[in-house]
Amino acid sequence: MKLNKKYGFWTVLASTLAGIVGSSIIISFNMVFGLAQANPLLMILAWIFGALIVLPDAFIIIEPSIGYEQSGSGYSWIRKCNWRILAFWFGWVLILFVSATSLSSCCSAMSSMITQILELDSKEIAVETLQKALALFILLFLAGIQIMVKNSSKYTQIFFLFVKTLPIILVFVLPIMYGSKDGLLSNSAINKELGHAYISSAMLIPAITYTGFAYSGHEFPTYITEEIENPKKIVPWVIISAVLIVLVIYVCYGIALLSLATPNEEGIWIVPNGTTSSIFAQHKWAVLTFNIFAIFLFIGSVNSLLFFQSRLIHKLSETGNVHSIFGKVHKKTNQPYMAIGLLACVAIFYILFSSISEIISSFALATSALKILLNSSIIKLRLKDPTYKRIYGNKTFWVLMILSLVTCVLTFVGSVYLMVIIPHQQTGASTFSILWKPILMVVIAFLVYLFGIFKFNNIKIK
Repeated sequence: MKLNKKYGFWTVLASTLAGIVGSSIIISFNMVFGLAQANPLLMILAWIFGALIVLPDAFIIIEPSIGYEQSGSGYSWIRKCNWRILAFWFGWVLILFVSATSLSSCCSAMSSMITQILELDSKEIAVETLQKALALFILLFLAGIQIMVKNSSKYTQIFFLFVKTLPIILVFVLPIMYGSKDGLLSNSAINKELGHAYISSAMLIPAITYTGFAYSGHEFPTYITEEIENPKKIVPWVIISAVLIVLVIYVCYGIALLSLATPNEEGIWIVPNGTTSSIFAQHKWAVLTFNIFAIFLFIGSVNSLLFFQSRLIHKLSETGNVHSIFGKVHKKTNQPYMAIGLLACVAIFYILFSSISEIISSFALATSALKILLNSSIIKLRLKDPTYKRIYGNKTFWVLMILSLVTCVLTFVGSVYLMVIIPHQQTGASTFSILWKPILMVVIAFLVYLFGIFKFNNIKIK
């Protein structure tokens, strides 16, 4: 069953911003600051570089998206290359390691904030088990609303975009009340160590990997192109506008939080471990208000992710790479309810068995590999497909493509660093306890590819 054309510019922009803004920076701010060696200038540069590594990808995916006007993003384009096995692999890896990880990270972070508000983390109970159970409830509840409430996605995106601004606005207000700019970016100790930080540490690469995660979702319009009223006009404007708007928000947000952090005697800023609100923990009313606002922010993120990621599964079903049952659309709400259910089931695994940092690392590793395959398909289509509509000149296209491939390598290196080297440095854990999850990812990805070989070559195991 086909999905209707029903989304205009403002709905798509609101959905895209709602999918990007807020949840990622709240999850990753402290991590990025630590990876930037607690240097404010390096942290701000990490957020800027995060946008810069996203922009080439954004420009690249615009061309095939508005040329073909098909939903499904890279999956559809890889199929057009007649790479049936790779398209099958791309779609399933995207579901298993990208879509599901985005969902699970939001639900896990939300449950952590709820337990903090209720002060359950200070009581003698199994907090981790409670947080996981709460995250599961949140995921299933929001998935149910997405399926059962008619036009819930269309009419809630602008509302959630407004709600998402509340914790960010609060962070902008708090520096006016309690913040200090003394030495924030001009402290002599910071500037003295700046060159050393650049040269002696590769930590800025994994920091950028985290900020790259924070910009994920900019590709949202390419997942629902067939449902957009005027994709040739709306898709490029939405993608570029969203990245630039989010860049400004994140940099301002980071500077505001830094003004609330406390430097030590050497002039180095110290950001406490834990959630973002721990930076202004001495102001209890602000922590409570921030966490309440942030919960609504995460609800908006989960709502957006369920909305556009389920469209990929629907597309996989249409093309036969997922069982036809996952292409079913609810008669009353016109929502791909079985696709949403599959996505939720995979996200449940990450909620139960992974920490937030491990989820983000898995996301970064998978997206780096998928982008290389995606870019390869775009190159082939541009060179070989006579129906491909070019919007860039050759020089512009190849400059963008080279930049995109370079950023793929950077984020791949950063994700490996986050998954393997940093856990060893921080915990001193055994090699096996650190490597088994990345190895499991590789094994699962290989088995998916192997299954594709059997499927498309009609090989049967006797």
